[in-house]
Amino acid sequence: MTEDQKSYQISAPYYPIIYVRGYAMTSDEREETFNDAYYGFSASSVEKRQATKENGYEVADIFEGQMIRFMKIKDYGYADSVNYGLRDFHGDPSRSIWVCRFYDVDYIKGKVREIEAHAEDLAKMILVDIPKRLKEHNVTNIGTEYKVILIAHSMGGLVCRTLIQNILQSTGAQLREKYPDSILGNLLDNPLDLIHKLVTIGTPHKGIDMGNIPDFIEKSIVSLLNPFDAGIFHEKRMRDYLKLPKKPEFEVNSLGNSGFPIERCLCIIGSDYNSYGKVRYATGGFSDGLVKQDAAYIVAGPKPKKNKGYDEKKVAYYANVHRAHSGYRGIVNSYETYENIQRFLFGNLMVRISLGDIKFTDPVIENFKYFYDFEFSLSIRGTGVYLHRREQDPCENAIRFNRNGIPHDIHLHTGFLNSSLQLGDDGYSYFILKFNILEYRVEPGFIWDYKYPSRQIYADSMEVKVDTGKNGNYKAAYRWFSEIGWNDLVTDENNRYTLPLKQGVIDGTVRIEAAPWGEKLE
Repeated sequence: MTEDQKSYQISAPYYPIIYVRGYAMTSDEREETFNDAYYGFSASSVEKRQATKENGYEVADIFEGQMIRFMKIKDYGYADSVNYGLRDFHGDPSRSIWVCRFYDVDYIKGKVREIEAHAEDLAKMILVDIPKRLKEHNVTNIGTEYKVILIAHSMGGLVCRTLIQNILQSTGAQLREKYPDSILGNLLDNPLDLIHKLVTIGTPHKGIDMGNIPDFIEKSIVSLLNPFDAGIFHEKRMRDYLKLPKKPEFEVNSLGNSGFPIERCLCIIGSDYNSYGKVRYATGGFSDGLVKQDAAYIVAGPKPKKNKGYDEKKVAYYANVHRAHSGYRGIVNSYETYENIQRFLFGNLMVRISLGDIKFTDPVIENFKYFYDFEFSLSIRGTGVYLHRREQDPCENAIRFNRNGIPHDIHLHTGFLNSSLQLGDDGYSYFILKFNILEYRVEPGFIWDYKYPSRQIYADSMEVKVDTGKNGNYKAAYRWFSEIGWNDLVTDENNRYTLPLKQGVIDGTVRIEAAPWGEKLE
């Protein structure tokens, strides 16, 4: 059988991946984008890493970029579809990578179209172009198994949300009339099912807030930039193209009444404000240099009443990484982002980590006010980076509570593991949890305790290993880095692993919950 005669099948979870780029404001930026075959997603990065004295203390560590990684790694085997790349590919064309080139028309015609038009381009790509190309290359189960994965940077995430919350809200009949060349048949009756997962990277889901500029000046700037369609980052305009009610029943980062499952979403949030360009001086801290950290995630449903926070299950999965919005230390071309994405897309184990029943045993000084920064970082063995990092310095994102306002359960992170990426042959997946708790005292008449700016009252790191075993039966063990030897973990009555914090001025537990990941979304 020749390559032309061989047939292929789409198989979960390795659906076609579509990259959707961010905002190109000026004509020069759009020209640069137009002349880049991969719209910027082939960008790489080179970091200085610590090394031995014999190697000069530091060495260059090259990361070729996530798109290239997906094509290079044998277990994934994704094909480059650019410029009829599937024609020259000798593997499975159903595992293919695509770039939504919505700026091409803008550049050729010399006019910036609205974001709805960019989302229409993405819709046509999903509903017409990719299925047609896959069929040409002998993929035979398109009519039953076809789905796509969306990976979007910055404004690209808003393009994807416009697709989900606006365009794909049409009925199957409407879509068949609008896209008569689509070969998806009955799949058009449930168009949201065609989006398997959505990953947004540094997307301003709540718009862009120039926190260091007075509001009236910011509005003037937005008006001046509106010929470049910069108004798409203003809440009023966002509510329009995202089909959110004008009244604030839904916050602007909500999926609204779209019906798209929040558990299919991952948001990568950057915190390296200092490594971005000059615009960071307008945006201010607590950002990736452009997008505020609390504006970079998606929620589901209406705004909670009585100023309560969203239930954890109403918030997209997220990871905080210490990267800038773009540039040499950009969030797209980073190990941290790639390692999070590949496990979210192709992992088989979900792990929720929290602190429980935190109590302070030290006495308080009368009339002093106390608050605490809970800092937490996570790394997975073999990555060499932190996949999630919440620290006040330098990330400006510690989890802060007043002493009398600490909840029963402090959710630290929900992450994903992929047992096929294990480095050893012992069957375990390993990850490191780093804990740090800082105490601040506010003395009456002073802004803070005049004796110390902060007090580190807890600091330790723990290594955990988890084995999925057979039939979903998990085995786990842990060890504190300040101790020797492993300790077995046993589940409690809530089917979670609970272990005590080391004794000190704090009592409490670390809680780890493991569950299968992947197949429940298929």
